[in-house]
Amino acid sequence: MLHTSPETEFIFIDDGSVDDTFEYIRKAALADLRVKCISLSRNFGHQNALMAGMQYAKGEQVILMDGDLQHPPELIPQLLKQLDNGYDLVQTRRISTDHIKAGKSFLSKVFYSFINSISDTRIEPNVADFKAFNRKVLESILQFKERELFLRGIFSWIGFKTITVDFRAPQRQHGTSKYSLLKMFRLALKGTTSFSFKPLRVALLIGSLISLAAFSFAIFAFVAYYRGDTIPGWASMIIAIMFLGGTQLLAIGLLGEYIASLFTETKGRPLYLVDRTINT
Repeated sequence: MLHTSPETEFIFIDDGSVDDTFEYIRKAALADLRVKCISLSRNFGHQNALMAGMQYAKGEQVILMDGDLQHPPELIPQLLKQLDNGYDLVQTRRISTDHIKAGKSFLSKVFYSFINSISDTRIEPNVADFKAFNRKVLESILQFKERELFLRGIFSWIGFKTITVDFRAPQRQHGTSKYSLLKMFRLALKGTTSFSFKPLRVALLIGSLISLAAFSFAIFAFVAYYRGDTIPGWASMIIAIMFLGGTQLLAIGLLGEYIASLFTETKGRPLYLVDRTINT
């Protein structure tokens, strides 16, 4: 059982909901002044909503969790106990999720395998945004001014004394997940470009190898031409053009992602805009 003190605050981030979420929170806030709400002007994304909650948090110990109850509240006392034991950051890891689709589970495994193979900062697989940490960690996170947020990578990057607690995520009771495959792909791409330059180096390596192979083939074709050993045909030429063109487009696409991230950062737009608040 979780016992709370008068200093405890419950901060809800209404990330542009279109239902009665804000009204439910408002009614709860009328009964308990510790309940607070920051309603954003629109949906700014899961990562930005988490950052909003951290920026408004005033406590010495902070817990992040989603509001769909797939982050079990009964685990909170265990997280707080680990903080009292001297840990700065207590992260949680899903060992299973009830009724999760096989495709989503597979893509999650592929994502973590891929990002850890190219990133200099290891991100533990299946580590959730459900975590507890002290004020020192919070102030460290708030120093990050990135627009393209990937908080799981940031929490892994900062270090500090960390422990991981496993949990089983229950089935979602209400609503449906807003994390579509497209959003998962965007988050994966954001994590890749935020914490590694290796994709650019891999593209450079592949381009160099292909250029060397193309140059060698050009010498071979030149010699064969003067020896009269060439055979008219277009298949090999088309294959070579398509292969080289595809490789170039891949490299340009990777460059474009990094340039787009740089463009977003240089604009310096706020992470979110607040529409209305309760008890803040």
